[in-house]
Amino acid sequence: MPLDDYKQARKLAQRQSRRASAKGESPYPIVLDEILEGEETAGNQYLGMMEIPLSLVVGTKEAARSNAFSPDFLPLLDETSEFAAKWTNLFQSQMEEGLRDPVTVYEYRNRFYVQEGNKRVSIMKYLKMPTILANVTRILPVQDNKKENVVYYEFVEFYKRTGLNMIIFPEPGDYESLLQAMGKDWNSKWKEKEIRRLSSVYIHFQIMYESMAGDFVPEHIGTAFLRCLDIFPYEELKEKTSVEIREKLETIREEIEPEALKTEVERVMEPEAEKIPILTRFLTPAKRVMKVAFIYEGSANSSEWNYAHELGRQQLEDSFRGRVITSVYENIQSQTARSEVLEAAIEDGNTVIFTTAATLMQASVQVALQHPDIYIFNCSLNFPYKSVRTYLTRNYEIKFLLGLIAGAAADRDSVIGYEEDYPMYGTIANVNAFSIGVQMMQPGAQVKLIWTGVKNSRSEEEKKDLKIISAKEMISKKGTESPYGLYFQDKGEITRIATSIVNWGNFYERIMQYILEGSWKPLAYGDKKTLNYWWGLSAGVIELICSERVPGGVKRMAESFAQFIADGSFHPFEGELCDQNGEIHGTAGEILDVEELVTMDWLYENVIGSIPERSELEEGVGELLKLQGL
Repeated sequence: MPLDDYKQARKLAQRQSRRASAKGESPYPIVLDEILEGEETAGNQYLGMMEIPLSLVVGTKEAARSNAFSPDFLPLLDETSEFAAKWTNLFQSQMEEGLRDPVTVYEYRNRFYVQEGNKRVSIMKYLKMPTILANVTRILPVQDNKKENVVYYEFVEFYKRTGLNMIIFPEPGDYESLLQAMGKDWNSKWKEKEIRRLSSVYIHFQIMYESMAGDFVPEHIGTAFLRCLDIFPYEELKEKTSVEIREKLETIREEIEPEALKTEVERVMEPEAEKIPILTRFLTPAKRVMKVAFIYEGSANSSEWNYAHELGRQQLEDSFRGRVITSVYENIQSQTARSEVLEAAIEDGNTVIFTTAATLMQASVQVALQHPDIYIFNCSLNFPYKSVRTYLTRNYEIKFLLGLIAGAAADRDSVIGYEEDYPMYGTIANVNAFSIGVQMMQPGAQVKLIWTGVKNSRSEEEKKDLKIISAKEMISKKGTESPYGLYFQDKGEITRIATSIVNWGNFYERIMQYILEGSWKPLAYGDKKTLNYWWGLSAGVIELICSERVPGGVKRMAESFAQFIADGSFHPFEGELCDQNGEIHGTAGEILDVEELVTMDWLYENVIGSIPERSELEEGVGELLKLQGL
């Protein structure tokens, strides 16, 4: 009977209200007029009649009768009240023929507030219906640089293209990340079929996620959806049924549950052994032999990056001869092939796997979640996963030293070239560290930033009139015919000055030493952490190489600063640092926060140039930049 349903709904409402009061929150729905009191807005837009998600209906437009409902619109008034009688009559109508009339709501910052139709909303929420028909008027907040408004106007742009109002994100750039995951950008055309498919995939995901994680915060669901798409490509997920989506979510539960979404990357800045229980250490064989796999996206013969890791692999095997056996898996292109190769490496008996490119992270996570007893490391900087540990070198330390040498060789009005591919995490810190080094030695010199990875790059033309240039430090197996490191050029003549070397062998040796000793545990033991090993000069994984052409005094100065950085008595990013716009970053006597170094998005005051937008970059780097771009 409808009255029995009212009584049940009222019990739930009383429970909700008590819970809210205990948290110090209002026991009634939010009132929009109270939110907007004293708030400047940018006007209203009538959006028309549409289905809106009931989960996003959070309050009333006006305060009148709001105290008749719990925070989620369930009824609070006594069963004998006139309100209860109207509620039960409407409930009876809903059960017999459905509620056809739309409610009237206002939308403000992705949430809906009811002007007319509170009881209909209450009944539909009690019945756990996903949507309700509504006439919607949007109230626009003032467009400014506040985070919540930036995110909201990104939503507005997304809504203009898709008409979808249920996908909510908390961070600027999240909607662009969703577009990238779908192979689109803001200028892409949308077909009705594509919009329906995205809506269906998201709704299936939301239902499964809520039933699995018990989390109903829309922003959490949106963030979890993006995290899921980082692990399982959208093209794969969109072909799945709801049952298959649930199966996928179960395999990655620990990476998308609400607590995991809040976890920040923990930086391990110096090599230190982790501790595990004494019993676990006692049970670890003292002289075990371990098989270690190295996964290269390309090959050591065709890639300077892979060649550097290959040298590291060879050093590792030489150093632990008889205790470590290594193998190589290379030339892996498709996402499916990547996962299959990792599985094959495990079947071959490898218990430690190094995937040496950020683009191998998806496969690394998928496989790691299936094999928590396997050590899997990915060479990257800023991924939030607990199941795969990441590693990279602090190249900004060496770039600072190269900047010192370049500045020592420069005249007061010199312009020094700095060549870089793409604006990935850590890259801008490298640029700025070099520029700080230049300025320390020659205050009047400037650094011209030359991007080789932009569309229609004019890098060769831009370098033509420069005397001193900092290029890539990678030396390929094919030889050294291309300029690398820091060099002079004069009338086509190249004179190499200095370069840096990443000694991956030292890195891999240190990692394996800890694993063999039993002082590092596989992720199956204990609590998992989101760990990134970001080592530098102090760990001996990067070093400066100077040519004979560097004056002895300059070389000694650079070596001294290298030691100062290694022992912690000097840091390139200490104190107040001025950017191109005159804005100050940092505080006197303090070092910039590590996360600011990783995600730095400003250029030092003596830099000529800018950070390119994603649309300016050359085609074919979308996957890499999605994973490791600014």
